[in-house]
Amino acid sequence: MTDQALITQFQNGDAKEHAFTQLLKRHREPVFFQIKKMVLEHADADDIAQAVWIKVWNKLDGFKQESAFSTWLFRVAYNETLNFIAQKKRIQAQTKQNQLDQDATQPMTHHSIKESDIQIKLERAIAELPEKQRFVFMLRYFDAFDYEKIASITGTTVGGAKANYHQAVKKMTELLHNA
Repeated sequence: MTDQALITQFQNGDAKEHAFTQLLKRHREPVFFQIKKMVLEHADADDIAQAVWIKVWNKLDGFKQESAFSTWLFRVAYNETLNFIAQKKRIQAQTKQNQLDQDATQPMTHHSIKESDIQIKLERAIAELPEKQRFVFMLRYFDAFDYEKIASITGTTVGGAKANYHQAVKKMTELLHNA
């Protein structure tokens, strides 16, 4: 059954839970991994993904199917992630320096020792990017999304998506070169 058929079934109230469950099963992993690329922490990605699916449940009746469901879904996930990041930044603003000091004194775990230096440098460089550039970079570099799809997910123009990607690449190059 296609996404469109499941959405129609949901909107008509016929087996609403079944239709939603099928959409959830079909799109849960891609949504989670997109979120995880923006927030990097598994627990945060879980929280955001849960909020995304609650929002999808509440808003799916109003989805007009003018775009692909996956595009709309990624847009919801993108917005929820940006909201989460902004909220987290406000909360951490007062404790940022303390957290950095504490992290510097923590011993390395077995997991972190196993990671290669380049992986650590890459993750740090990605984390340094502004949210929108980070998200566009992840969609383009890791998922090979075209600029049109990225533009529709992020609510920008194709030119804006290209500019964000190229700025991200430029910053990544500088950050990795200086690391």
